Amino acid sequence: MGIRSRVFLIVFLSLGVSISIAYTIAERDITNTFEEQIVYQLEKQAKLLVENIDEIDSLKGVTASDSLADRLGNASDSRVTLILNDGSVIGDSGVPIDLIASLDNHSNRKEVIDALSFGTGWSSRYSNTTNEQLLYFAILDNNEEKPNIIRIAVPYTYLDRVIASLDISILLIAVVAFFVAMITSTLSSNYTYRNLSELDDAVSSLADTPLKRKALKALPTQRVDEFGNVARSISQISDKLKTQVRLIAKQRNQFGSVLDDLGEGIIVFNESAEVTFNNDQALLILNLENIEKSRLEDIPITPILNLYETASKKKKADKEFEIDIGNGKTRWVLGSINQSKSTKEFILVVHDITQLRKLDSMRRDFISNVSHELRTPVSVIRANSETLLNGALDNKEDAKMFSTAILHNAQRLSEMVSDLIDLSRIEYGELKLNFEKINLNQSILKVLDSLSGLAAKKNISFSFNENLDLFVRADSKALERILINLIDNAIKYSPSNSSVEILFKNSEKNIEVNIIDKGQGIDIADKDLIFGRFFRTAQARASDATGSGLGLAIVKNLVHSLSGDVGLKNSSINGCNFWFTLPKY
Repeated sequence: MGIRSRVFLIVFLSLGVSISIAYTIAERDITNTFEEQIVYQLEKQAKLLVENIDEIDSLKGVTASDSLADRLGNASDSRVTLILNDGSVIGDSGVPIDLIASLDNHSNRKEVIDALSFGTGWSSRYSNTTNEQLLYFAILDNNEEKPNIIRIAVPYTYLDRVIASLDISILLIAVVAFFVAMITSTLSSNYTYRNLSELDDAVSSLADTPLKRKALKALPTQRVDEFGNVARSISQISDKLKTQVRLIAKQRNQFGSVLDDLGEGIIVFNESAEVTFNNDQALLILNLENIEKSRLEDIPITPILNLYETASKKKKADKEFEIDIGNGKTRWVLGSINQSKSTKEFILVVHDITQLRKLDSMRRDFISNVSHELRTPVSVIRANSETLLNGALDNKEDAKMFSTAILHNAQRLSEMVSDLIDLSRIEYGELKLNFEKINLNQSILKVLDSLSGLAAKKNISFSFNENLDLFVRADSKALERILINLIDNAIKYSPSNSSVEILFKNSEKNIEVNIIDKGQGIDIADKDLIFGRFFRTAQARASDATGSGLGLAIVKNLVHSLSGDVGLKNSSINGCNFWFTLPKY
């Protein structure tokens, strides 16, 4: 259906509905008006009847009452009913006398109830006695003690004739109005169609990019009527759409970048278990290739299917699972899936928790290692204390031996607790560092002097260039702790009559310090673990060298706090080469 036909039909139907509503309202109002006029006339007639009748109950019998009702009905050209105050009918001009006794009690009639309550009353209803619609009016007689009712009624015939005459008049008006509406709507639709056609041609050209600028110029924006307003609005909308499209494209790119840069992977499934969206991070975490528009069963990861099935019943689900990423490696993943309340889609978020798992394992290992390291000295202290209390105090040589063991293990506990506290402060950033210009050679000489006694016991010499002036940006106490831990380890694990070499590598931004011993070296398998808490190699545990296993962990954290790096490389012949870097000053 074309726009002209629709405009014509809308105008035509609107006028038709309007005339129908107007007719319904007019008929109702005229009916009410005429009804009120009839009630008013009935009231006047009823009052005249009351003036001609003293009291209804003064009449002798039904015969006299019905005869009076018939006379009054003929005189007033209406139906007259005489009713006692208990609702009994004793006369009715519209009912034969022999049927008067069979009439229903009228005490429940609305007009009777209103008359007994207010003096008069009226109502309109269908009469089963005369089989027609009647308008009733009731009024009390002159009996002041127990008033009775005179009721007068007329049929709706007159009112129906008036309304029928009105219907003919309204119908004639409607026919004329419809013809006028047809002519008006035809002219209006043609005019509207011609102007809308021009707008349609201009707007259709907007979709064609090469003609877009020409189409915008063709819009009748100079007109001062409604079509000119529409043309100007279209022009403004075109400009705003251009801006919005650019903004949406920019936001879409930003949103896509955010989703790709998130550490979490996102996969969206519809209710048919088909993938409708995924970001690159999801593919990376789950070690998958392109899964867009794939079905859930095509994804070769069973826990994801289990998550979807659970979420289908409970709206959400969480699960940790392990996947194979090739080359004998695995990855731990935390998957969380929720069903959207609005779209009913299932949104799966996956996190790579491999590192968290490792940290949790390290935490458990740390607790285990602390318990193990503390158990030995505590057990020695307890056992020796019990031995002393059980009588060894009386033997001076035994007492001295047990007391020495207690002191040695107490010192070991003290060192271990001190190292733990220091390590904790370093890791949580609670260690205050005072960065300053430090002469690296002087710091090394100071440490070597403090460890000279330990080196002398094993006849270990040191080799390094004392004449270099190398300056680093560091904290003096932290640097001293780093050097003591590394050089002390070199002395402990070097054989007697050997040497420890200290070399420097000077680069543009950093200075690298290498501490090289002649010990047994460290296995490649232990290389990645050597800087962990409480880790001691098999050679260290088998040797007589004591240690808490925390020294290198402290070194690593201190070097990182000083913006440096630390590591280990095996010597070309034997022994170890521990190195660390610090920023140049």
